[in-house]
Amino acid sequence: MIRAEQMAEHPDANMRVGMVLHLGGAVPDLAGLREHVTARLDTLPCLTHLMTGGGPTARWKPAVQGMTWHVRSREIEGGPHALQEVVGLLLREPWPEDVPAWRMVLVHGHVPDGFALLYLTHHAVQDGANIVTVLETLFGPQLRRDEYSLIIRDISSTARPSPHQVARSTLSLLRHLRQHRLWQSAAHPLSSRRHLLWAHVPSDRLRTAARAGAASTNDVYLTALAHAITQWAKDAWPRAAGAALPVLVPVNLRTPDEVAAPGNRMFPVRIDLPGAPMPVSWRLARTRERTRVLKSAGHKAVLRAAITRLPRRLLQRLVDVSTVPGRLTVCASNLVMRQRLHYGEAAVHRIDPIMCCPPSVPLAVAATTYGDTTSVCFRIDTALPDADSLPERWRQALTDLTAQAPHETSP
Repeated sequence: MIRAEQMAEHPDANMRVGMVLHLGGAVPDLAGLREHVTARLDTLPCLTHLMTGGGPTARWKPAVQGMTWHVRSREIEGGPHALQEVVGLLLREPWPEDVPAWRMVLVHGHVPDGFALLYLTHHAVQDGANIVTVLETLFGPQLRRDEYSLIIRDISSTARPSPHQVARSTLSLLRHLRQHRLWQSAAHPLSSRRHLLWAHVPSDRLRTAARAGAASTNDVYLTALAHAITQWAKDAWPRAAGAALPVLVPVNLRTPDEVAAPGNRMFPVRIDLPGAPMPVSWRLARTRERTRVLKSAGHKAVLRAAITRLPRRLLQRLVDVSTVPGRLTVCASNLVMRQRLHYGEAAVHRIDPIMCCPPSVPLAVAATTYGDTTSVCFRIDTALPDADSLPERWRQALTDLTAQAPHETSP
């Protein structure tokens, strides 16, 4: 991830990720917020450690906290749209190299009764599960290690997959390493400039479509995404309109004994979603079959073994082979936050994720479900023609899926 960021020609393509927490009520005191965060740092090693060295000499070491930099305040004007602009600006700001890679910004002035807490970090330091753990620790109820929203419970950190499962999983990974070159175009070479866009929908829409299609809400989310891209590609990117759509989905591998540990405990698994024009309900049925591998505890155990037990050089070779431009493709993650968050008397009523989109990746999408709202962040290469229409196309695909679900009636 650090190397990918070094290849970026514009700071839009850096590897910063995070979330925006929207809260109602009076704007809190900055000094009080700093004290609140400081009091919880001992349980969050991902916020107190810094990576030093590289390759086989890379190590995490404790670092001195500078809370005046880590936790700051920013007043803005111009309404809710101004918040999106300031998020884009803060994503591009340079960070010092001698402090842990995270910051929190108290943003206010864009709404008459409320404020936002912008949390940013570097993806080399925290994965999506880690970000959720940080926010639940800072603003949620006191939890046991196994109660955080994004801790996997179907495998243990010491799980040893069977030889048969290793063989099956290895064949699956090798099959998806073939180059597709779907996003390489002489007419529209990919850039490092990015759109930052959000779409919001009621969470019940995903649940309704999932029940009707005997699928998971993640299946519904990916189906709507594939449908939106296929519809867009008919005119804007024909080579992606009829072929299967390769998508990289991060599989969370973080176990309860690794709560808030720095670094990543995930494995990006490629699945080929159904392409070509078809009714969105058909696409959901076919997507459900393609995502079986994401739900397999046996496959997760193999992935877990790969990131924890493979020799460093072999794991590095796997990373190098899988991240050449001809193999990189759309990235899509999906997080569900089950704990309700608040700061003092102010309750969090919506959470917007912030996704990164590294060089040679055409678009990266992250969904976060919190309470009644699912918010989806689109980071899209500006070289893709008319791709800023994708959030609305995704929302329409989900609407079409929900409309085809049988309506429940009272007896």
